[in-house]
Amino acid sequence: MTFTVRSVDARDVPEVVALVRDTLAEFGLTFGVGSQTDAQLHGLPESYRDRGGEFFVAEERADSGESIIAGCAGVFPLEAGVYELRKMYLRPATRGRGTGARLFDACLDFCRGRGARRVVLDTVEEMTAAIAFYERRGFVRDDAQTRGARCTRGYRLDL
Repeated sequence: MTFTVRSVDARDVPEVVALVRDTLAEFGLTFGVGSQTDAQLHGLPESYRDRGGEFFVAEERADSGESIIAGCAGVFPLEAGVYELRKMYLRPATRGRGTGARLFDACLDFCRGRGARRVVLDTVEEMTAAIAFYERRGFVRDDAQTRGARCTRGYRLDL
């Protein structure tokens, strides 16, 4: 198996929605409830690009040639110099294999290339592995960044 990180394509939308829906369900959350950003996934890639953001997928390809979307993450501008990291989710089988790091790096490179001075995110406290991932990459807790009704923690990374 090999994987590549690339910008999302409209053909990826059903798999991205399924991945986000399945990951949320792991934590007792329901797609479309408590986060306005869920609905934006149906309009990818334009729902992000038309507003100055980008959405990435990690595509895993088997030796047989079949591929799946193994992970996703997007960045969305909130104000000048500030981007929100959104929808960073991985299929359980791909966690701990570097997929998240590559998605995160793609998002950060995109933000830096646009002069960002800060990246923020919100999450739920039950996503302990994700929180540890963010903290290892320099994010600090800042609950003022909590935007989604279902989210319980906010974080920021000053660039």
